[in-house]
Order: sequence, then structure tokens, then C-alpha cells
Amino acid sequence: MAVDDCGNIINPMIVEGQIHGGLTMGLAPALFEELVYDDAGNILTGSFGDYLVPTAVESPHWETDKTTTPSPHHPIGAKGIGESATVGAPPAIANAVVDALSHLGVTHIDIPITPNKVWSILKEKGVVE
Repeated sequence: MAVDDCGNIINPMIVEGQIHGGLTMGLAPALFEELVYDDAGNILTGSFGDYLVPTAVESPHWETDKTTTPSPHHPIGAKGIGESATVGAPPAIANAVVDALSHLGVTHIDIPITPNKVWSILKEKGVVE
């Protein structure tokens, strides 16, 4: 669920698309994007085969809502849209995962939160073998 203050909305369909795109862009560093280097400093994730980014397949059905507070700094009260989701999504996702694992004593997890990281935590805590 994401709620964004959009200012005066001119085109609702574009606003919705911008929010969805911003959320998906925020999902990327939280779960997918990681720069990996070898011991010599060579990048190992230098292609889209190795450096993962979400596509429409990985993007969930986002539930969104909007509030309207006109901007006093724009002649028609419009605001930029989409950028705020890219900032708020990664910590929100990370905090949700930490909250889900908190009963195991987990208080922090580095992003990207890969399946391997979660599996390693579960193994370390004795939940899985």
C-alpha cells in the first residue's frame, strides 16, 4: 500500500503509472540490484544477466491511493510524482522483512534482501537445515 500526495492531478492514469513505476524502482534496490566484485576489483555483475532488475513479472499488484494538497509553488498546484516511492520503498520493504524475522532475534538485514540471505538467516537461527 502506498499513498502519495500528488497535488492537483491533471491526468489520473499517468499519476497511477508514475506511482507504480516508482514503487517498482524502489523494489529494485531492496530485493534485486547488487554490485558484486571479485578480489581483484573486477565487477561480476556487469550485465543484465547478472545484475538483476525487476520487470513487470516481478512487480506485484500495488495498492495505491492519493491525497491532494495543491502545491503553492506551481501555478496549477501540481507536484512531481513517482520519485517519492523510489525513496520510501527500499526501507519499507527491509523493515517488513526484519519485522517478519524479528521473532528470531533479527534486527537488521542488508539490502538487497535476496532469497539466499533470508535462507542463511533461517539456517543460522536453526529454522531450516
